[in-house]
Order: sequence, then structure tokens, then C-alpha cells
Amino acid sequence: MKIVVKTLGVVVSLFAVMTVSAQTGAESGTRYGKGQDSATCVRHLSLYQSDFQIKNYDAAIVNWRKVWRDCPLALVNMTIQGAQMYQYYIDRELNQDRKSALIDTLMQVWDKGIILRPQAAANYRQYMLQDMLKYADTPENQSKILSMLEGIIAEQKEKTPALMFASYWRIIFEQYTSNFLTDEKFIDEYNKLNDLLTDAIRKTTDEKAGEELARARDMFDEFFSNSAAASCENLIKIYSEKYDDNKNDEEFLRKLTRMLTRKECTDAPLFEMASEQMYALNPSADAAYNMAMLFFRRDNYDKAVEYFEEAIKNATDPYEKARFNHFLGTIMMSRYNRFTDAKRYALEASKLRPDWGEPYILLANTYVAGPKCGEDDFERAYVFWVAVDKLQRAKTVDPEIAPKADQLIKTFSPHFPKKEEGFFRNITEGNSVTVPCWINETTRVRFNN
Repeated sequence: MKIVVKTLGVVVSLFAVMTVSAQTGAESGTRYGKGQDSATCVRHLSLYQSDFQIKNYDAAIVNWRKVWRDCPLALVNMTIQGAQMYQYYIDRELNQDRKSALIDTLMQVWDKGIILRPQAAANYRQYMLQDMLKYADTPENQSKILSMLEGIIAEQKEKTPALMFASYWRIIFEQYTSNFLTDEKFIDEYNKLNDLLTDAIRKTTDEKAGEELARARDMFDEFFSNSAAASCENLIKIYSEKYDDNKNDEEFLRKLTRMLTRKECTDAPLFEMASEQMYALNPSADAAYNMAMLFFRRDNYDKAVEYFEEAIKNATDPYEKARFNHFLGTIMMSRYNRFTDAKRYALEASKLRPDWGEPYILLANTYVAGPKCGEDDFERAYVFWVAVDKLQRAKTVDPEIAPKADQLIKTFSPHFPKKEEGFFRNITEGNSVTVPCWINETTRVRFNN
């Protein structure tokens, strides 16, 4: 009897040892697991990788699931490759119920991957969000998508792709048009997103990314400006109700004045009151710009110019600084006939914001309106070549401005010199010429045919 008991004890001990030594990677937190489970994991991993590399997904996914269940840390790209296979199946599935189940599984893969590989979590969240926007962008998922977008924007800051901002704004706009958001909430969301975008534009060191972010901001402005929430009456009512409680809050005043300026509601007493209060609290670039606009509307151009120059000096955002330069250049041309100064401000605006067409239109109008350069009428008509050059440039950098530029080209082109007179002067179409004096631009010969 003693021998039997002893033998039974040895068997139990051996079983215990085998149990401890055979653990999956998921149980032990190791890459492959331990004991027999480690060998099993390596075998399934090898089979899965062989099939995955030749895109035999039907075979690969069988072994991928086993590795994913038992030893998910066995391969760095387990999450991404699994997601890739599920995307493949989702794109080809026609049955909506099966497709929905596949989408749910895809999201579970990303969720698990985020937990398994915290060092890659930021990228995985972005990939997961892209898949949600592609496959699961439904009303019931909008709250989750918005939350994810907010997290990604907060995490990546100026490195956030413009597409993420665009997706955020699209959902907010859809919620507003579906009456899920009040006018006040919609305005708050617009202000919040506009601030985030402006900050990203200011901080990014990637020129292409900065241009994409700026285009996104312009798009938001256009959508917001065309919404019912953005009427002067509505904006003034909403901000007036908040003014007394927030008049010492610079951020509130900045948003108020910027919003009223954007919607051309600057004749309202609220704008004047907020502008003066904002400048009194802190004479920042925005505050100086608002004061400039106040004096401009009062036809006090000397004071307007003074404040515009202060706004330019204090501005840090190149896009805002470009806007201030453009406005000041317009005043110099239209109110003071100081065409050299108008040219200088327009050129500075185009330098600060290369993708904006308005500075080039200002240059064209300034050249045509200013003193003519040349010995006679034929040479003085050269200015129209330079003006059209600037309008063509405006269209190139800013396609949205093409209709405005085309209209001016249609107006200026008939003033080109006559071909017959060019023949007698031995001037050939296409040749380069320099327009002298204050313009000092090289252009090419064209005739009014």
C-alpha cells in the first residue's frame, strides 16, 4: 500500500511539473510561452507567416487566430497583419450581418493590440480610427469616434493629420444639421477646433502639413459661415448673454471678436465694446487688429494704420500676419495712393502665406492703379502684362480664387499693347522685357490681338 501511494505521488508531481512547464504566451506573458505550448506556438506561427507572405489569407488566418489567442506577443506585427486580413474580408463580404461581425472583430483586434503593445498604442489608435471612419461611421458610433479624435488630437498636437481635423468637423457639422447640437454648442465646437488648428499651424515645422492644415481651417470657416448658427443676429445674441460674466476673460473676448470679424458683424456695439476691453486687458496682435478695424470703420485711417502696424509687429501666426499685411496693403492702395507701400505689404503677405491668392490680386490691382512707368503709352501698357502675371500666379497657388482672377484678366487683357505697333518697334511676342521704376518686374511680351 505504501508503494502505491508513493507511486501516485510521483505521478501527481510529474503532472504538476508538466502543467507549470507547459504555459501559453498569453498565460505566462512571454513571447512564445513555455514547454510544449512554446513549441506549438512556434509551429502555428511558422505556418501562419508562410501563408500570409503569399497572401493565402484563408489558410493564414486559421493559424493567426491560434497564435493571437495563445501567444500574441510572438510577432511584432501580429496586430497590423491581423487587421490587414480582416480588412480584406470586410471589403469582399456582401452579407451585411457577416460584414458587421467582421467589423466588430477588427475593432477587437485593435483594442487588444493597443493593450498588448503600449509603445505602439498611439499609432494603433489612429489606425483603428481610420477603420472606424471607413467601416463603422454610423450615428451610434459618432460619440466614440469623436472621443477617439479628441484623444488623437490631444496626443499628436501639431503632428495631427489634417484629415483627422476634417473628420472631427464633419461629424460635428452632421450632428448640428441633424439638430443634435444647439447653435451655442455648435459655435463652441467650432471655436475649440479652430483654436486647435491654429495652434497646430503655428507649431508645425512641416511646410506641406502646415498648408494642408491651413486649407482645412479655410474649409471649416466656409462651412461654418454658411451655417444658420453663424448669422450676426445669432452670434450677437449668444455672446451678449455671456459678455458680462466673461468680459475679463481674454480668451472669451478673442473668440467673440474673431467670430464677429469673420462674419462681418463688426458694426455691432458688442464688437466695439469687446475690442476696447480686449485691448485694455492685453494689447496683443488680435486686440490691435480689432482696434484697427474700429478706426477703419470710423474712417480714421491714420489710427487704423497705426494699429495694423502694431498687430503685424506682435503677431506670431504667419497666416494671421499675412492677413494683417494684406489689409494694410489694401488701405495703402485704396485710401492713401501709397502704391509702393501697398506693393511691399502685398509681397510680405504672399511670403508669409504662399498658398493664398489674395496678395497677388492686390499686387495686380496696385500695379494697374499706380503711376505708370514708361516713355509713352505703348511702354506704359506693359504694366498690364505684369498685372496679368500676378493674376495667373494667384490662380496657381490658390485655385479657389480663379473666378475672381479670371474676371480681372478679362478686364486687363484688352489693354495690352497693339501687335501692329509692336512690329514697328521690333518687339516680338514672347520676348522678355522689364517694367521699370517702382514696379521693377520682368515679364514677357503679349499683344492685344
